[in-house]
Amino acid sequence: MTLSIDPITQARQHIERALIEKAQGDATFRGLLAQDPRAALKQMLGTDPIPHLKITVIEEQPGEVILVLPRNIAQDELPDELLDLASGGFGSPANGKGMEILCK
Repeated sequence: MTLSIDPITQARQHIERALIEKAQGDATFRGLLAQDPRAALKQMLGTDPIPHLKITVIEEQPGEVILVLPRNIAQDELPDELLDLASGGFGSPANGKGMEILCK
């Protein structure tokens, strides 16, 4: 049985993995991500692909597991920048590498 994941979910998963990996190896970035997730996202991607949405970061504590159930998102709700990211057409002006960073 093959499970098909839509491009928006794939883009979100790539971004989340990249943010977590960077936060695990960079204490300064981890602090920024916890205190100002939008600034951390902009630092990593060179842009904020979701400027109209609230971003919340929750750090798990010892003895707990946090499970996030993402809401269903209609593609017409998404800004063009995130749709570009999901379709692989995004390039970061900060580093010129775009999705290449997220897929390592």
